[in-house]
Amino acid sequence: MIDLPELAAAARAAVAEREQRVSLDALREAVRQAPSSVDAVSALRSHGRAVSVIAEVKRATATFADLSGVGDVAVLARFYEAGGAACVSVVTEPTHARGNLADLDVVRRAVDVPVMVNDVVVTPYQVHEARAHGADLLMLDARLETIVLESLIERTHSLGMLAVVEAHSRREALTAVEAGARAIFVDARDPVSQHVYHSRFEQVAELLPSSVIRITGGGVASARDVMTYARAGADVVLVGEALIRSGDPQQFVAELVAAGSHPSLLHAVHREAM
Repeated sequence: MIDLPELAAAARAAVAEREQRVSLDALREAVRQAPSSVDAVSALRSHGRAVSVIAEVKRATATFADLSGVGDVAVLARFYEAGGAACVSVVTEPTHARGNLADLDVVRRAVDVPVMVNDVVVTPYQVHEARAHGADLLMLDARLETIVLESLIERTHSLGMLAVVEAHSRREALTAVEAGARAIFVDARDPVSQHVYHSRFEQVAELLPSSVIRITGGGVASARDVMTYARAGADVVLVGEALIRSGDPQQFVAELVAAGSHPSLLHAVHREAM
């Protein structure tokens, strides 16, 4: 298991290399010229669905198994969108997850739904970089120093993106909300053991204000998982490896989306809009 300080150090090193090629001022100009971001909140809190689906493109799993044979990420993203995914997430972390910004560019051009960047984000440069490359949402980590987290959330929102803050515990989730997060991702996969604990989401979600979008993921492998999380209060589920390994990702997404729209769940759609 690689801890956050090591991941953050790798991220800073990679950013320093990229900044030699593209300055922060150049990124700011690119952001000014970029098309407006897509409204991620409306996409994720769609009427008629208890739970929406974020489908993820990535080249390595949480345990760093190789998924580099995913093929054309544009085709995969289009399958996700055709299956009804509300959003496509792209893992761009290069050092350990084998991600890259080229995948983000390709996916952004391929789909009309919001696109989320999933990376180890520790600098303002990365926030501007994500928006310049067309991101509408950006994953952050609640384990960052609080003042850094607050600054990154504010910067993300100021550029028109939605900050999604990943939390693994009740304390981390509350810290994220206090720092200004409007969306919390509760990862059911323990960052140390890599075991999946489906009960973690419910334990954290019960503390969150109804105005906060509640997202969960880690080990989502079936329509039953989607319905279980919906009954526990989830607004959104994020699915990655199971989709990539499936024989028909479009059909798999469609099954998950259908589960999230099941009539037995729709009575739960009463949370406040942001």
